[in-house]
Amino acid sequence: MADNKEKIAVIADSATCTGFRLAGIEHTFALTGTEAEAKISELLGDESYGIIVVSERMVEGCDWRLKKRIEATAKPVVVAIPDSQGPIEQEESLAKLIKRALGVDLTKKK
Repeated sequence: MADNKEKIAVIADSATCTGFRLAGIEHTFALTGTEAEAKISELLGDESYGIIVVSERMVEGCDWRLKKRIEATAKPVVVAIPDSQGPIEQEESLAKLIKRALGVDLTKKK
């Protein structure tokens, strides 16, 4: 039987990547600037990844074309999280990301 598990990747500062490695995430990349942008772009095209966790500051610093690609991509889901410097105000909540990816509004009550 084939193993069809989708991988999780983390692209962030080294402290954040260390935390995720300690939590059992194997694919962590402590990158900055253009190296981080290149890795995000590469992983967006890799169908074996289901979730890409990226620090908010990295997403904010990305080229507008890459930001548009992140917004338009339903899979893998790109989740922006605060890094070791703390949170910054974020445009899109996790609930909105899930709604875009799955088509389900988690905040809507029946």
